[in-house]
Amino acid sequence: MTATFELTAFFELMVAPVAVAIAFRHASRALGVRRAALEMSAVAVYGFTLEVVAMAVFGSHHYSEDWMLAPLGVPVAVALVWSAVIVAAMAVAWRYGAPTLAARAAAAALAAATLDMMIEPVAVGAGLWTWTPPGPWLGVPIGNFVGWGIIVGAYGYGAERWAGGEGWTALTRRAALAAGCIALLVAVGLVWTRLGLERAFENDRGWIVWVAVSLGAVSCRWWPFARPQVPHSLPERLAATPGRGPQAVLLVVGVGFLIGARFAGGGDEMAVVCAGSLLAVRTVAAVRRDA
Repeated sequence: MTATFELTAFFELMVAPVAVAIAFRHASRALGVRRAALEMSAVAVYGFTLEVVAMAVFGSHHYSEDWMLAPLGVPVAVALVWSAVIVAAMAVAWRYGAPTLAARAAAAALAAATLDMMIEPVAVGAGLWTWTPPGPWLGVPIGNFVGWGIIVGAYGYGAERWAGGEGWTALTRRAALAAGCIALLVAVGLVWTRLGLERAFENDRGWIVWVAVSLGAVSCRWWPFARPQVPHSLPERLAATPGRGPQAVLLVVGVGFLIGARFAGGGDEMAVVCAGSLLAVRTVAAVRRDA
């Protein structure tokens, strides 16, 4: 049994199920069990589909064969974590109460990207997945974090902007929203690739992005506050429901990858990333503002 297999099993059997269970419990309190199952299933399908599309269009990455359940080459655990993290990021960000929809979506994107800047170096170093070609920052492409901003921020924006609907109406809206977000992801990715923007972050300039994203996420606590006026939207209902479930999701995933870091190597640089990113995630998760 290889170390990579042990690590993939840890994420498939422990980290992903725990994160999803916590996110679903909070969503159920906010939306009811049926609507929560619908919303989280839609986001999981969204996460799975964007992975398939990214690999097919860009050949950007591939997953280790050690994942136990990975149809079309995409681990189901990864899609489930997408669902938990997006739901949690929306709830945490909307609790900040930024006065504009764009600012609330940006806060969600920053929270999720901060977590991913810890996930990616650990995952690459431990062999969970491989970027093709490797990126300039610890083997990770900077464009990946731009993608996270689009995936989480655009979805949060649309989930508030096109609020309302139940049952099949809600499912249809979520499917259309996911399709639009994936189309935007592909469009930005093609421009990013065509212009060769990864080259701008060579020679350790990717560390500037890590610092900027981490500070940006933490800074959300000082953004202007206003009570959002869309009480029936998905993000607002998640944010308005009391409980620390959303914060716990981010920390469970972060601590899971911190544990996985012992398989990743990377020396002092990996230690700095893990310590700094987890501290930023902890700061984001600790901020709670009940609007």
